[in-house]
Amino acid sequence: MQATRPLTSAAEIAPSVTSAQAAIGVLGDAWTLRILRTVFRGQRRHSDFLAALGVSRAVLSDRLGKLTAAGVLERRLSDGAHPQYWLSESGLDLWSLFLAMWQWESDWGTAQDPDSWAPDLPRPQLTHTRCGHAMRPDLRCTACRAHVSPFETQAWPQARAPAAQSAVSGAGAARAPLFRRARSDGAAHGSARPAQRLIRVIGDRWNSAVVAAAFRGTRQFARFQADLQIAPGQLSARLQELQDLGILRTQTYAGSRLQYRLTRAGIALFPITLELMRWGQRWLQPHDTAAAVQHLPCGEALQARWHCSACKLELARETVRFG
Repeated sequence: MQATRPLTSAAEIAPSVTSAQAAIGVLGDAWTLRILRTVFRGQRRHSDFLAALGVSRAVLSDRLGKLTAAGVLERRLSDGAHPQYWLSESGLDLWSLFLAMWQWESDWGTAQDPDSWAPDLPRPQLTHTRCGHAMRPDLRCTACRAHVSPFETQAWPQARAPAAQSAVSGAGAARAPLFRRARSDGAAHGSARPAQRLIRVIGDRWNSAVVAAAFRGTRQFARFQADLQIAPGQLSARLQELQDLGILRTQTYAGSRLQYRLTRAGIALFPITLELMRWGQRWLQPHDTAAAVQHLPCGEALQARWHCSACKLELARETVRFG
């Protein structure tokens, strides 16, 4: 996996970079994600990470240094003891991203592969401590309280800023969804082992960026290249890998031209992409209007929150327990 350069402030991010891309710049690395998941489980020291992950000391030190420089982790020293790594406020705010990742892995990835379990992999059950029930998280729009489906969203029209959302809400809102329902084409699971799929998508910054661009409506090779400023060879390799993983599929148009579309497994990544956008916009790109997504049923700029499927209450980091 490629190392990612840490971003220490929003001022370091080029204006053309979206909040999702900025978040990927910080988080788009397999070891980074695995380390953060381990920290969420209460591990704090080098020795804890080495035991849980089997990572080399050099790689571990590199990733911890980058996460500390990016402000996601805080390195604390106490009474001459070994340093401990604690989640900062922005790090704690990643809990809902890991919730979205857990849900995708439960449906499409690691949880479907009983031979792949390891101490840092997703736990099999999620409990809402407020009601005490095992549950499946449900993503809902804060404006209309409806379940959020990618088929009922679109990128906010470029001519309109989210601040003007009241002018386009209700009956006058656009009704052209960004996604069409994917065919059941048998490519949803891909040829890779399930345990490898999500970490290879989210844990590679170019794969993550390609998926984020696909959710913005990018379909053609040239458009991916222009949007992401990626070398043709790198783009070809990532598009092929995402096809091998069952995240993208090709479709011909205008004779022999190819376009790349998300499979069902790819579309199921939508909550993860929303979480990357939300986190990047809050902590890295607070003025990124390009990140806005419109929820078509109510016409408002989409702000989504996770709810308990059992009691319907909104979830909070303190009320979620993995069993």
